[in-house]
Amino acid sequence: MNNEAKHEESFEFQAEIKKLLNILSHSLYTHKEVFLRELISNASDALTKMKFYSLTNTDYEGKDLPLEINIDCDEKNKTLTISDTGIGMTKDDIVRNIGTIAKSGSLEFIANLSEQAKKDSNIIGQFGVGFYSVFMVADEVRIRTKSYNKNEPAFEWHSDGTGKYFLNPIEKEKRGTEIIVHLKDEEKEYTEKTRIQSIIKKYSNFVSFPIMAGGEMTNQITAIWKEPKKNITEEQYNEFYKFISNTEESPLFHLHTSAEAPIQFSSILYCPPTNHEIYGFKKLENGLQFYSNKILIQSDCKILMPEYLRFVHGVVDSADIPLNISRETFQDNRIIHKIKSVLLKQVLTLLQDMAKNEKDKYETFWRQFGRILKEGMHFDFENRDALAQLMRFNSSTCKDSNGLTSLNEYADRMKPDQKEIYYITAVNRETMEKGPYLEIFRRKDVEVLYLTDPNDEFLLTGLQEFEKKPLRSADQANLDLLKDSDKKIVDTSAEPQNYEETFKHLLKTIRVTLADRVLDVKESHRLVDSPCCLVNPDGVPSVHVQKLIQMVDSNYKISKKIMEINRKHRMIQNLARMNENPSYQPLIEKILNQLFENALMQDGVVFDPTSMAPRLNELIEELTKATLGEGKKIII
Repeated sequence: MNNEAKHEESFEFQAEIKKLLNILSHSLYTHKEVFLRELISNASDALTKMKFYSLTNTDYEGKDLPLEINIDCDEKNKTLTISDTGIGMTKDDIVRNIGTIAKSGSLEFIANLSEQAKKDSNIIGQFGVGFYSVFMVADEVRIRTKSYNKNEPAFEWHSDGTGKYFLNPIEKEKRGTEIIVHLKDEEKEYTEKTRIQSIIKKYSNFVSFPIMAGGEMTNQITAIWKEPKKNITEEQYNEFYKFISNTEESPLFHLHTSAEAPIQFSSILYCPPTNHEIYGFKKLENGLQFYSNKILIQSDCKILMPEYLRFVHGVVDSADIPLNISRETFQDNRIIHKIKSVLLKQVLTLLQDMAKNEKDKYETFWRQFGRILKEGMHFDFENRDALAQLMRFNSSTCKDSNGLTSLNEYADRMKPDQKEIYYITAVNRETMEKGPYLEIFRRKDVEVLYLTDPNDEFLLTGLQEFEKKPLRSADQANLDLLKDSDKKIVDTSAEPQNYEETFKHLLKTIRVTLADRVLDVKESHRLVDSPCCLVNPDGVPSVHVQKLIQMVDSNYKISKKIMEINRKHRMIQNLARMNENPSYQPLIEKILNQLFENALMQDGVVFDPTSMAPRLNELIEELTKATLGEGKKIII
């Protein structure tokens, strides 16, 4: 010991270096436990160098040593020891590698450690600062190392991370590096074997070399994303998914990617079989884990996938991201954004291929995650066209409410003279089909998309058109479909004599009676079986959507509509004839208000339910009086 002390060299940290160490030890890391990740990563690098050196050389120190990392806890002495059998270091290596910060002692570098520079891996990555994170938990650190070079002596480096660091020659039997961490009193948790094992499993589970913690091998999972696809079986993909997702379910599908240029990265992405958001669970967390050379940088890495693909699970590993503190704040890193762009494109391509070639499988996916995928239509304008092709809807061509169709399939089925794509929104398919708006579409055999999710109407309104075909709600006033409908539906030969004038008179009466309730009253060219309906002016959302807006904003008023009257309906013809008799006006007024509210009810809206029952009672009373001869007889 005295001999070692005799040869010990001391080095004084400069004032700015003391400041730098303080920043590195306390400011740039979010979680203290990452110090162990850094030390294991350094050990793994040393083992990798030794492995490659041994492939082409035979004369080196410790030829029979296994390539591994050992971690030992000493609760009594409050120390944690991390040792490896890697390539080791010479004195010059120690000064160059461990002393990087001491050598870089410039005010300029410290000035660069502004909030902006902390996010820049290109600046911080130039300096080997990861090792110094150990001073978050350590009072003192000792490094004992012996090089693979048989002619080089072993050395010890030690420091308390404040004023000085020291170098001295030592006796060390085995090749490699040993780091002894003297823990602070409040950090004794890092002497617990279970705590150390949990950190290893969290950050370093896929390191290629065995990591022995307390004599037990802790990392036992193969990083299959680094393997060639042809070497991985479906069972291995499924088992790996179960491991990273902590589930017994098999994934719906997987995507294995390896890229070499312009950015190097590997990934395996999975789609789970079940969307738990559907069942009222909390919003899904992004399931991507980001690695650098098999060392975890960030779990739940939201930046690698857009929010509307938050159901994607898996791992992404890039050697182009340096394993250093900058990964704590790498949101602005251009490499990350490039990886995100590639992954997003590949996921959308995979979904498009599945939608085209594996329809049943895609429909299974859509029923689970379609609601989440739709969010992309509102926020990802760059990929909106690709996403539009992935959207699925029920439609009038489907056998029941479980059927699905795409906009592409709708477009392929359009009639040669059809210029618009039509949709309708309501609470369910039965309500839509019983309503008046589809009568003209059934008559002309034109397909209509059925939207039971109000979000779908916002989606299609935002899309505006598909393959240059405008998207139009079936309850809009001016549809291209209606331009020649009067010629094909209205048979004037079945109308009463002089009906044209009496019908015009009725329209005028309705306008006066409902002046404060409707925007206008017009002859309908869409109705076949219903007496009347309410349609929206162009640009006004459906009542279904307006009701949702009203739930959020109690001051929102549902827009007035245009009332369309079916001149061919027997009830309307009767009303037109009654309207010629002034004595029927009080009764007609009640009937018209009731027809208006009937139309509202078909849209799922009742403004004043308390007025409807008395009015119906009055109408029934009038009818019974006329039938019994007590009142004015109604003869049509």
